[in-house]
Amino acid sequence: MVAAAAVGAPSAIAAGEGQDPTSTTTPTVPEPQPGTTATTPTLIAKPAQRTQSAKPRSAKLTLRVAGIRDGKLGAGKKVHAAGYLHPFVRGQHVRVKLARNGHVVKKMNPYVKRVAHRNVGRFKFRSGELIKPGHYRVSALHLGNDQQARDWARSGKFKIRYPDLDPGVRNSTVKTFNHLLLAQGYYSTHGKRYGSKTGFAVMAFRKVNGMKRTFNASPGIFKKLADGRGDFDLKYPGAGKHVEVDISKQVMVFANHGKPQYTFHVATGAPATPTIRGHYHFYTRQPGYNSEGMYYSVYWHGGYAIHGYHSVPPYPASHGCVRNPIPESIFIYDWVKIGMSIYVYG
Repeated sequence: MVAAAAVGAPSAIAAGEGQDPTSTTTPTVPEPQPGTTATTPTLIAKPAQRTQSAKPRSAKLTLRVAGIRDGKLGAGKKVHAAGYLHPFVRGQHVRVKLARNGHVVKKMNPYVKRVAHRNVGRFKFRSGELIKPGHYRVSALHLGNDQQARDWARSGKFKIRYPDLDPGVRNSTVKTFNHLLLAQGYYSTHGKRYGSKTGFAVMAFRKVNGMKRTFNASPGIFKKLADGRGDFDLKYPGAGKHVEVDISKQVMVFANHGKPQYTFHVATGAPATPTIRGHYHFYTRQPGYNSEGMYYSVYWHGGYAIHGYHSVPPYPASHGCVRNPIPESIFIYDWVKIGMSIYVYG
């Protein structure tokens, strides 16, 4: 009986019997027995406490827009903006936007590149050609991150400056103006020169819009075209490809797909020899000059025709025909087909 009790005692100790449960005494590691190898107990390290992350660097954002004079940018010019972010931090980028009347028309997300020998970064922004009227503004935003703080900048508001153009001028602005005339359905050129075609198109525009009948392009005309306004209002938009002559406005219009494709300055019959009104169809053609000085004629009723002539004043002056300028005659002759409708009214 005594031997049995002695054998059971170590088991009770191993189970913790007879020990103070609140004791913090470290258990004794047993000595290695002779002939065995000592082993080091495994120690579990406590997880390291997180250190508070460093604050992002400060940010100062500035913005400059080139080409603005008296709060205006020349029509057809591009916005060139440069921004600066201080201090320079590698890998940063900025959101840049150009807005017109509060609506974004272009945006970029350029990276900031270091300016040589300086602790500042630079970014660039360039727009397309600006034509439409309205209030414009460039803005830049650095959103902020772990490396650099948030900041933003914006330019002052600016508008478009529309020039006064006169015959004989040759530059890129005239080219832009000619494209606007074409876009609004006026027969003009694609070139940079303000020649006779541009002048005739301006005259047609002035007639359609009830303006003084001259060949000069005022800033108001440029602005109206840039805003997509001032085109001829067809009387028969559903008549397919056809010709309309408005005697009251002294213009001839080539209509296609329900829109005025080309509008021309013309002169109809004088009060003593008026042009007949009504709906007709072209029935015969005559190239070159005839004995009456009519150039590339297309007839729609009897002797009534559309044709080129050396004199096309801004008022009714013909013997009943519809006169158009000589330089436009071959184009008109080729566009009009036999059997096509012509509506004369006004």
